Amino acid sequence: MSKTINFFNTASRAVEEFRPIRAGEVGIYSCGPTVYDRAHIGNLRAYVFVDTLYRFLKASGYAVKWVMNITDIDDKTLQRADKEGRTLKEVTEKYSALFMSDLKALNISVADIQFIKATEHFTEMRALVDSLLEKGYAYKASDGIYFDISKFKAYGQFANFAPNLATSKERIKNDNYDKENVSDFVLWKFDKRYPQGRPGWHIECSAMSARYLGQPFDIHTGGVDLIFPHHQNEIAQTKAATGKDLARYWLHNEHLLVGGEKMAKSKNNFYTLAEVKKRGFSPLALRLELLKAHYRSKLDFSWRSLEGSAILLTNLRRFYALSYLGKKDNPTSAEKERKYFQEFLGTLSNDLNVPEALAGVQKALNEEELGVWGAGFLKKVDAVLGLGIAFTTPQAVKNALKDMDHARSGGDFTYSDKIRKELLRKGYNAENTNLGSIAFPRA
Repeated sequence: MSKTINFFNTASRAVEEFRPIRAGEVGIYSCGPTVYDRAHIGNLRAYVFVDTLYRFLKASGYAVKWVMNITDIDDKTLQRADKEGRTLKEVTEKYSALFMSDLKALNISVADIQFIKATEHFTEMRALVDSLLEKGYAYKASDGIYFDISKFKAYGQFANFAPNLATSKERIKNDNYDKENVSDFVLWKFDKRYPQGRPGWHIECSAMSARYLGQPFDIHTGGVDLIFPHHQNEIAQTKAATGKDLARYWLHNEHLLVGGEKMAKSKNNFYTLAEVKKRGFSPLALRLELLKAHYRSKLDFSWRSLEGSAILLTNLRRFYALSYLGKKDNPTSAEKERKYFQEFLGTLSNDLNVPEALAGVQKALNEEELGVWGAGFLKKVDAVLGLGIAFTTPQAVKNALKDMDHARSGGDFTYSDKIRKELLRKGYNAENTNLGSIAFPRA
């Protein structure tokens, strides 16, 4: 933790030195999915980003607590349950399972995330709403309890706009209103299906993050589309109720585009991870594709670009395999590994600049004589990027490579090629070198 880490903080619109509240510890809260449908790859960019952030902070020596909410009750989930003729729990569990499956396929650190469901935290949410009522920041209407934005003088500062309170008193009953709308927002809804009522969308994150991370906590993440209204409203209701800031650093990832337009279900221009796999691409090739642009830059997705990422990932795995055949351990090996990994972390310390860090990895591998240092270096890099570069070769593949070498040494190139084709069928590229044969997974 000797290297200074800097992040762009949405709250200040500036790059700031990262200083956690407690030395050596970091608390992260991520806005998770609303589980009414399958996530598309634009949605998944946010989780690849924060997983890489989590891995980087761990590699930098921090103990990291990562909390993610699951919105399993809101207008969208209830509407989907009605549409499918199923219970809310049946619908949300179905789409939660699909979401978890996507995260695991993308090698996101699921086992390290504390997932929390909105439906299990009504008590904390209602307590926060009652505090806002007591302090005069909220009022009851016939259909629910609303936050009065005119009472919170700093409303709009975070989202960088000044609301016209004279024209913004119209209440928005729907949780899913567009970001252009400025109005009093719902905290608690009266719903005949729930005698005690149910929460509005925004109150969920304020209440749950406070319970698991305290106030303020270190880092809040989400997509840029959440800056307003969601994060602005989180900030307003938390500050009004407690007098405390919600979070110190706000990190937002940009949109994934298709043909220059934001990928969105409303535009029907989206792809799911299932479609990526159906086209023959590894989910980890998609992870690399999503990391090729800086998280604060828009990224225009195309199948051709994804193909390029698959080739790059396959080549990195090739370098990993070749390293074990290269120059064996020597006094400079450990020093090389340490040197290049520290440079890698140093680049990431500049607002998680993954594209530049990747370029540095490729430069080191191309310019240096390959050896075991390269394998050690790539193993550490892979622990941060989560790309499956540092793979484990199955024994059956090792045996096939021995057979290939034996066949080639005996001049039986026909049999050697047969083995190579069989490995290719199993997803491995095989290659003969002067030091022996290698095989590496194709992305």
